[in-house]
Amino acid sequence: MDYLMLVNKTNGLGKYYIPNNLVKVKIKTGGGKKIYLEKKTYKQIKKLLKDINKEFMTEIVIDSGYRPYLYQENLLKDLLQEKQEEAYNSLAKPGYSEHQTGLAVDIGFYKDGHYVPKFKNEDFAKEFLWLKDNAYKYGFIVRYPSDKTAITGYIYEPWHLRYVGNIAELLTKENLTLEEYYEKYLQD
Repeated sequence: MDYLMLVNKTNGLGKYYIPNNLVKVKIKTGGGKKIYLEKKTYKQIKKLLKDINKEFMTEIVIDSGYRPYLYQENLLKDLLQEKQEEAYNSLAKPGYSEHQTGLAVDIGFYKDGHYVPKFKNEDFAKEFLWLKDNAYKYGFIVRYPSDKTAITGYIYEPWHLRYVGNIAELLTKENLTLEEYYEKYLQD
């Protein structure tokens, strides 16, 4: 598995891409959803969730993982009806979503036994700060930071984590997005 694959608004996967090592998430998920993730990503997010849930009184869970092309197509269609062109600031076109890689994880919250959608994030600032400061220890980055919208093309999504493996610490310490890493380290 290529943990450094760059999927964004200009680098797509194609309609038929499916990771070959997806596993079903067997821990509690947001709203009881059936979710799949790439095998190592799942192993590491379980460790991260175990540790963050020790820190806070909120139960943090996986809200979204692997999304096939058709699922992303339907999500975008619905969001376009609601937000028109603004939808492209927060949701990828089909084939251009990191979720199709199986390496992207959105987290959600249970508070007082009730599921809270990830978009209601004003109540979870401490948790998101913890993720920003600690996700790299598990191989993850916060993929769409607030100060990098012009680079990533997406609004701030503190709940969207991307598994990148060993380079997570470098990206965090140097405050680099995956796009900036490619430009700085992988371009000729």
